[in-house]
Amino acid sequence: MSTSADAPHEFRGGLHEVFRQRAKELPSRTAVEFGGESLTYQELDGSSDRLAGWLTSRGVKTGDVIGLCFPRGIDMVVAVLSILKAGAAYLPIDPDHPSPRTHHIVEHSRVSLVVAPPELAGLFDRPDLTLVAYERSAFADTAPPDWTPVAVPEDASAYVIYTSGTTGKPHGVIVRHGNVDRLFRETERWFGFSQADVWTLFHSIAFDFSVWELWGALLYGGKVVIVPYVTTRTPERFYQLVVDKGGTVLSQTPTAFRSFDAVDAHRSADLSLRHIVLGGEPIDKDVAAAWLARRGESRPRLVNMYGITETTVHVTYRPLTPDILEASEHSPIGVPIPDLTIRLLDDAGQPVAHGEIGEIHVGGAGVAAGYLHDADLTASRFPHLDAGDARPERIYRTGDLGVTYDGLEHFFVGRADTQIKLHGYRIDPREIEAVADAQPGLSGSVVLKVSRSDGDAHLVLFSLCGRGTTPAQRDAAREAVMTRIRESLPAYMCPVQCILLEEHPRNHNGKVDHDSLRAVYHAQDPSLRLDTIDGYSEKVRAIWEQVLRKPVVSSDMDFFEGGGTSLDLIRIMAETKNQFSVEVDLGVFAEGLSLDLYVEQVGKQLASEAD
Repeated sequence: MSTSADAPHEFRGGLHEVFRQRAKELPSRTAVEFGGESLTYQELDGSSDRLAGWLTSRGVKTGDVIGLCFPRGIDMVVAVLSILKAGAAYLPIDPDHPSPRTHHIVEHSRVSLVVAPPELAGLFDRPDLTLVAYERSAFADTAPPDWTPVAVPEDASAYVIYTSGTTGKPHGVIVRHGNVDRLFRETERWFGFSQADVWTLFHSIAFDFSVWELWGALLYGGKVVIVPYVTTRTPERFYQLVVDKGGTVLSQTPTAFRSFDAVDAHRSADLSLRHIVLGGEPIDKDVAAAWLARRGESRPRLVNMYGITETTVHVTYRPLTPDILEASEHSPIGVPIPDLTIRLLDDAGQPVAHGEIGEIHVGGAGVAAGYLHDADLTASRFPHLDAGDARPERIYRTGDLGVTYDGLEHFFVGRADTQIKLHGYRIDPREIEAVADAQPGLSGSVVLKVSRSDGDAHLVLFSLCGRGTTPAQRDAAREAVMTRIRESLPAYMCPVQCILLEEHPRNHNGKVDHDSLRAVYHAQDPSLRLDTIDGYSEKVRAIWEQVLRKPVVSSDMDFFEGGGTSLDLIRIMAETKNQFSVEVDLGVFAEGLSLDLYVEQVGKQLASEAD
């Protein structure tokens, strides 16, 4: 077992209470920035007071869970603080998620109130739900003069984040104020957080990496720069934003960092970064090694932090060096945060020997309260471990596999179950498979993570169709199931391709042979593979349908007449840039824009890049 004997820090108060103290100390410092707008600590404190006062006057109280659905922007941060100041916990809902998932979260969480901008009111048109259509200008004078934020205890819920889980449906993880407060207190020694820091809020507020990015700034008087969605999908723009804003702490999944590193390799700008924190998936050792060879080990320090939503963002800390990258074939995750413990246990719940692989079990002050409205799953995943101590320790069974060779340094090996870690998200393929099997005529669906030729990976769906189906019937079934998935699940859970089979290959035990399925994918005609330039037309279509959330019925239909918006087009262009490394000139579409014309321009750009 890895642990630390350090005494725990004293609880400073709720997150909003610590923020309010920073606002009193540093009223004129910039707290949050988005685009051309910013708020000082005093202004952010006042704006959140006004909405929080209104919420409490309407009966919101400690222990309530309040929905929050905002596009990226300052109002999103105001709403988070307001809900906390009212004593409640915030439940972030991504406005880009398909409506079935949003409806599931609303129904399962039993929230009765959601704060959202007026333009998103249609997402929450339900008789059992109250919508607070929030605009800052409308709440200019709503807080009573003598109103003060609600003080909360250490075990009060701060937020609920829904993650893909082992049940086939997303479940809500309840994280407490004390969980988050100690995360930063325990890591101060490594990061030296201060009011001089500039953090980038790169990730969705519904992804727990955002907790680290937002509160790392606001608890210490620093500035958080909210990154526009399009910028997160355009590596050059994001790199330039980090340079222009003087970012000092950067948080990235290894997939996103691969793009950041690629830009840095040919730009090599003067960065203000002190730390780059990687998390959410195994590191790419080649990318990390290239960065270290170019930038060195100290400034910025490249750090890998293993973590799970159920253990409050981060569990371990490991500064990366050439030596540690070569120490094992597995991803180095380092040592636990001082107030956490890691145990590697076998299937019988017994510790494994050094050098043997075991399931990672995490204990300590970062372990979350459990799952919202799911006592059975909470009891299963958060058991009490009797390690011979006077008091059994409450732990979280991660489902991840790890290994240690000396009892100190840990390495991530993979999953003990079928869950997939991809681009920072934890995905249960059974949730996708259930949606696919609901499509008439299909069954036995299997979703796999498949490596791409560029070192990245994506999801591929393999489904069984009836024997004797015609090519036309297969095409129709393929299009129908992909449409069903896009309309039901978030973009990060959507496979890039569906392969229809009459039967699955089996191994000697009679189980579906996943390696053989991957071989089926790689053996396809290159023109059908979506990770090759030759298959660009289908991949471009997939981008359009993913952004528009519906199939493109006619490839010659005008984009705007078909319901596309300017924001949709920006997202399509950003994703095209992200996947193909080409920029499409909008000037060529002066006479109209259709999928056919867009595909033609992408093809021309790819051809010119090849020349």
